[in-house]
Amino acid sequence: MSFLAKQLIRQIGKAAAKRFEAATHDPVGTQHRKLMGILEKNSDTEYGKEHNFGSLKNLKDYQRAVPVVNYNDIMERMERMVRGEKNILTAEAPVLFAQTSGTSGKPKYVPITPTCQGRDHSDQMRTWTYHAIKAHPNLLDGKIISMVSPAVEGHTEAGIPYGSTSGMIYKNMPSVVRRTYAIPYDVFEVTDYEAKYYSVMRFGVGCNVTWIGTANPSSIVKMCEKANEYAEDLIKDIADGTLKQNLDIDSEIRATLELELKADPKRARELEQMRSRRDGKLLPVDYWPNLALIGCWKGGTVGSYLERFTDWFDPDTKGMPPIRDWGYLSSEARGSIPLSDEGAGGILTVATNVYEFVPEDEVEENPDDSRTWNFLGVDEVEQDKQYYIFFTTTGGLYRYDINDVVEVVDFYNKTPVIVFRRKGRGMTSITGEKLSVNQVMYAFATASHALSLRIDHFKAEADHKKARYVFKVAISAGLTEEQGKQLLKKLDEELSTLNIEYDAKRKSQRLNDPVLYLMNPDWYDNLKKKLISEGKRLFQAKTILLDARTEDATEEDIQAVINMY
Repeated sequence: MSFLAKQLIRQIGKAAAKRFEAATHDPVGTQHRKLMGILEKNSDTEYGKEHNFGSLKNLKDYQRAVPVVNYNDIMERMERMVRGEKNILTAEAPVLFAQTSGTSGKPKYVPITPTCQGRDHSDQMRTWTYHAIKAHPNLLDGKIISMVSPAVEGHTEAGIPYGSTSGMIYKNMPSVVRRTYAIPYDVFEVTDYEAKYYSVMRFGVGCNVTWIGTANPSSIVKMCEKANEYAEDLIKDIADGTLKQNLDIDSEIRATLELELKADPKRARELEQMRSRRDGKLLPVDYWPNLALIGCWKGGTVGSYLERFTDWFDPDTKGMPPIRDWGYLSSEARGSIPLSDEGAGGILTVATNVYEFVPEDEVEENPDDSRTWNFLGVDEVEQDKQYYIFFTTTGGLYRYDINDVVEVVDFYNKTPVIVFRRKGRGMTSITGEKLSVNQVMYAFATASHALSLRIDHFKAEADHKKARYVFKVAISAGLTEEQGKQLLKKLDEELSTLNIEYDAKRKSQRLNDPVLYLMNPDWYDNLKKKLISEGKRLFQAKTILLDARTEDATEEDIQAVINMY
């Protein structure tokens, strides 16, 4: 990285970190100012008038006047904004819609306004980077690898783009900063996942990479796997300055990428020597020996991917590169900034969004009645307790229930340090797919009807260790192996249709093929008996249809295990 780029990143980061630090000393005042600013700016919108934004003076007023909502509650308004109607939820017109999976079959469209792209939001990543550089001075000595989705994946009927905010930031970086990244933006416009991963590593393996920064650790594992799988082709391409011809890449994108490539026979010989020392394996510990930091998620359900890092980055047990959590973030908002490599905790971004918290047990005891919940501000939460978190953002989300559970693990100055623990009620996520119980129920209903199967009972379980879903079914009429394979394929197809994140994770091979367990007819009754033995009343003993963990089943419970292929 050039001296100019390093100085620019450090200076911008230092100013952002100073503002972030100041906010952590006065989280209550910072939250009040943020809330009042959001309400004032949007008081003349349809939603603002409906809920009297202009008359609200503080958080308590706001909580009394404005209801808690999930996406389904505001979907009709969002759809009107997508069609180009203005002044509905935000006074500012969206410049982009971030697209993510919804609990029903429809994707969610999250408005990104000019304010969403303003300084408060930019400060978050700049603060993360500034503190990372302070801890790891060699971070900017080489190239950076980051994985993003395309900036624009389509346009609404009103001509407003929808896509990825991280992709938009990557695409529009100043040229002096963009040159520090190993992967040209156009790689992320490649639609075929095999070709995309190959192209990422075609550029990445040839570089001196000192920093990997991408939210999902499953992407990092997949990068390493693909580089090893295609090692011979990659080395040949690096030697010749080419990009493998049989990759499914649009001709215009290919032409742009090929302009970036140069023959490097010296690097190719080095990589071949690395392979020979590893009995044919090509590992990042060898081709990126100066890696100073990996930035990715460490909390929640990604532990199984982090365990696999050692196979790639520390096979000789000499020590892993440091890993720093990427922070609690989603398409809706970025909620925390980690300032340390230790643990997965991040400091709540009190200058960017307004937050409310409800103790975990209150929500789960009365999941459909928010009137019974006790909403807490940032100064009322306690360390070592878990809460459902609610956002108010500059992008038109007011008291928004994202259905996430976080834990307060510490305080930084006066501001909570939080860790994402899990998706909340009725939802699972292995690698970011956010699968809902409604989607599972619909998929089973559609698949059983299409295949003329009468399924007596079913359950879906997230197998985090093997990065796959386990579908358990009881069918009194029996099921042949071929019928089981057809059912698996149909379930997989339906979930891919219903959930764009599930579809993306399956295509990118971060979610493996699901597996079907054919259970004995009395399996379901045994589950209910177990719940009753644990203290549930007979008619309240509801078995879970979508479980965030796999439950052990005895050999007597399972009639057959059926794989997709």
